[in-house]
Parts: sequence; structure tokens; C-alpha cells
Amino acid sequence: MTPSPDSADVVVRIKRADPSTVFVLGTSLNPDQFIVRTRDEAVSQAVAYAKRQRVRAWFSGDEGFVLLGRFRSEIVEPAKLS
Repeated sequence: MTPSPDSADVVVRIKRADPSTVFVLGTSLNPDQFIVRTRDEAVSQAVAYAKRQRVRAWFSGDEGFVLLGRFRSEIVEPAKLS
């Protein structure tokens, strides 16, 4: 199974428009919230947001989603003693 964003995770998407390309940020289920001009700026803002909100940051490209960072606390089940 290919990993994909949860509803609260932030996602960077590419929007191609004549004559330029921009990058947009939003969550996986909601409309895009921010437009930035460079990939570096988009990734930087996505990672900063993900750190503050304790979610994951993703980049959505032609080949699917790429995880940029995981900033949430994962619940780990304690090991059972035999």
C-alpha cells in the first residue's frame, strides 16, 4: 500500500499556468490555502506548518506523494511480556 496524506496533513501541489508554474499549499481534503512562487519556499512553509500542527508534510508530484517530514507523535503499543 502506498502511503498517502491524512486529512489534516499539509500537501504541496504544483499548479502549471501560462506562463509560469506556482506551488500551492493546503490539506489533502480542503481547497488550497497559499500560493508561492518557488518549490523551496513551498517546502519550507509546508514543513514549518507541519511542525506547528504536529502533522506530516507531503509533496504531490507526477508520480504520487512524497513524504517531506513526519512531526506527529505516533502511538506505540507497549511490548507484551510473556
